Amino acid sequence: MMKVFVCVMAVLAMVQLMVEPSQAIDCADVDRSLVPCMPYLTGGAAQPAAGCCAGVKQLTAMATTTPDKRAACNCVKEAASHYQNIKDDAATGLPTKCGIPLSFPISKNIDCNS
Repeated sequence: MMKVFVCVMAVLAMVQLMVEPSQAIDCADVDRSLVPCMPYLTGGAAQPAAGCCAGVKQLTAMATTTPDKRAACNCVKEAASHYQNIKDDAATGLPTKCGIPLSFPISKNIDCNS
């Protein structure tokens, strides 16, 4: 009986290690993804740089579930609220400019719960 218990526990431990843990959205990661976009977002560049679009693509890849999208949206909203010189039209149009669909707009005025 003890051997069966030990075997079951060993199998459960292996399954636990094989399952990839859920990755929560981290605002620092979101911020790092969008930092290259600041020249475009503040009007200092006519087009987003390649690094900016790569960051938008990375943000899209990070936010795959509804809770992740809400968390990323809140991170973007929080970050955008710290920069008064971000141009709203540049921010909301950024995913389109990069050709990358994003399921939420980049804006300091967005309701992330809807």
